[in-house]
Amino acid sequence: MKTLLRAFIVVIIIIGGVLIIVVGKKPFPEPECLVCGINLVRTLGIAEVILGLGALAIQANLTEKQRNF
Repeated sequence: MKTLLRAFIVVIIIIGGVLIIVVGKKPFPEPECLVCGINLVRTLGIAEVILGLGALAIQANLTEKQRNF
């Protein structure tokens, strides 16, 4: 049950990253600073998806090790 809950949380994180990327594609007014730009929002969304996938892979690996132990 604990493993299923962790996997569910990671999937929610991945979906959140995808939503950030999709929302980031909408036209925004040009920001005054580079930090506030749309590229930062898109980059954060991509990073969230990649980290979520990495966490899912690590969790699957740990679960497999626990079954074999």
